[in-house]
Order: sequence, then structure tokens, then C-alpha cells
Amino acid sequence: MSPPQTDCRHYQGDRPCAPHKAEGVACEASCPHYDPAGTRLLLVKLAAMGDVLRTTSLLPAIHARWPGAHLTWVTAPNAVPLLKANPLVDRVLTYSGALPLALATERFDAVLNPDADPEAAALAHAARTELRVGFGFDERGASVPLSPGAESWHAMGLDDALKKANRRSYQSHMCDVLEIENRRDPPQLVLPERVLAASRARREQLARPGASLVGLNTGAGGRWRFKRWTEDGYVELIERLHAAGHRVLLLGGPEERERNARLVAASKGRAVDTGCDNSIEDFAGIVQSCDALVVGDTLAMHIAIARRVPVVVLFGPTSLHEIDVFERGERLAPELDCLVCYLMDCDKQPNCMESLSVDQVEAAVLRQLDAAPQTLADPERAR
Repeated sequence: MSPPQTDCRHYQGDRPCAPHKAEGVACEASCPHYDPAGTRLLLVKLAAMGDVLRTTSLLPAIHARWPGAHLTWVTAPNAVPLLKANPLVDRVLTYSGALPLALATERFDAVLNPDADPEAAALAHAARTELRVGFGFDERGASVPLSPGAESWHAMGLDDALKKANRRSYQSHMCDVLEIENRRDPPQLVLPERVLAASRARREQLARPGASLVGLNTGAGGRWRFKRWTEDGYVELIERLHAAGHRVLLLGGPEERERNARLVAASKGRAVDTGCDNSIEDFAGIVQSCDALVVGDTLAMHIAIARRVPVVVLFGPTSLHEIDVFERGERLAPELDCLVCYLMDCDKQPNCMESLSVDQVEAAVLRQLDAAPQTLADPERAR
């Protein structure tokens, strides 16, 4: 019996590989699926989930710099569903406060860390490699840029004025940080067929002939309350969309449960609450059902962009310039000098979200509906 081909991309170590399960082939050099990975890369991107998903934009350029590489991505457990089916990620490791065992023994040709977060920098520093790109630790245990390409992004993280003045997208900065070509590839999210089938079934159940399904992702989690548009604005928007014949879906997570219940009541049932306890994959399937999505700077926005669902993104305290919608929607922000403040609290009246009118949001939604395919029959939407 020949030794197993541990350098093969399909090798699992403790279980049969996918080609063996499908065809019964042996783990040996003569296997027709034997795919030796020459370069081994480690990418560290832990959280938040929206940041993890938008970082998938960089994968094609990473593989262009290191052709044929085997890529391991270490991330937070809740972000795993965003990565596990991505064909450009060979393995996903989870970090929950302790160094993953694999990183204690394996050696990588390069470790890529686009994040100055101390935990990410510590992981990148601990991994065994001769080449670290992005951010790491200095001798005092502080996270620092490791190359000129990372210095600009690092400076923005330390200076609010620089952050506010920035006009480049996150992905553009990250290409400099990781020293890869800025190809402007969109983010990637692969959904299982069961989720796509449920999305199609939802459309068949809810969609009306000649009308559209418009999703309203009404919250922004627990941290950024000023990313949320007003409830009065949503109630009026629901009324207008309903009057135009469109069906409205309310989306959100656990933090939006009470808010969405109030919106259903205030709109007299004209909006459909899709639930606030969906898994990440099922939530993405609900996003996929929509012909357009009104959303703040949240994970739902990144999912919609990745799945080619037209978005109307409402901005206030965070930077609209860092968000590239890749011609898949539009960004709205009020004309206020205090935008991009990144403040958790605000006493300005009206504040940024209160300054966005229903007329502005409705007009943007109608523009996106006019420009977008009306059904999931479009192959780009159903991919």
C-alpha cells in the first residue's frame, strides 16, 4: 500500500476525501484527482462577519499572485458558513480564543493578515512562516503594519480625520495591505441548493404577477444604532411600496425582533416578517428572494452584493466611500458635515438617519427595480 498523498488539495487526514467518496479512488499518485498544492497560504480574518464576507473579494487576486496555492482561512466560528463552500478556500479553521492546533505545527509559505486587530495580529505572528504580509506584532506586543502597503490603512485606524477624508474602498486598501493586484472583484458567497430552492419557493408563494419583492433589513445589530433608519420612515415606505403593488419583506436578526413586530403592526400587516432567528445560510436565502434590498452598512448588505441582489444602502456614521457596491445598487447619505463620525451616540437633531427622507429612499428603490431582473430566472442572480 502506497503512502497517502498528504500534499494533495483533497487530502483530509482523518477521513476519506471527496473524490474517494464519489468514485472510490485510492489516495495515491496515480489518482486522477491528485492535485498537489505547491504553495501553502494562511489568511487570518476573524470578524465581523460582514468584514469576513467582503474580504472574499480578495481571493482571486491572492490566487493570481500565488497560482495553485492551498489556502487556509482562520476565522471566528460564526463566520464559517460564509466561507465553507467557497471554491477558492481549501480549508477553514476556527479561532475561539486559543491557537488552532494546526497552526502550532504546520508551516506556511506565507501568512496574510489584513487586520490590525490584536487577536488577528497575534495569530499571524504565531503561525510558522518566513513571510508575513499585512499586520503582525512588534517586540512590545503591539499590532503594527509589516509593509508600506499596510501603513495607510493603519494610519486611518488611528486617526478619525484620515478615516473621514478617505475616498477609497475597503477592498482597494486591502489590496495594498496584502500586496496584491487591485482587480476589483466582487465578494463571493456560495449557497447550497436547499437554500436556493427555498428562495425560489418563497418567491412563488409571495410574489405577485408584475410586482416585486422588496426586502427591508431594518436594523444594524446591537452596536450601531445610528446605522438604523427610522421606524416612521419604514412604515411610510411600506405603505408606498404596497400602494404600488409591491410585496415587502422584513429582515433582521435577534436584535430586530421587537422592531419588526412593531413595523408589521404599524403597517397593518402589509409587510411580511421573515423571522429573526434564521441561520446565516437561510438568512442569505431570504436576501436572495428579494428584487431589491433596503439596508444599512451591515452583513445583509454584503450578502446582497455577493448574491447580486440590488441594494439601496443607507449611510450615516460609517464611511460610504469604503463600500463598493460593484454596480449592484446605490448608496444614500444625507448632506451633513458630521458624516463618517463612527460615534456610538449622537445628540444632533435631526441626526443622519432622520435626515434621509422617504422620498429619497423610495426613488432609489424604484430605480433599482427598474434596472434589475424581476425574477430569479436570471442566471447571474441564481448562481
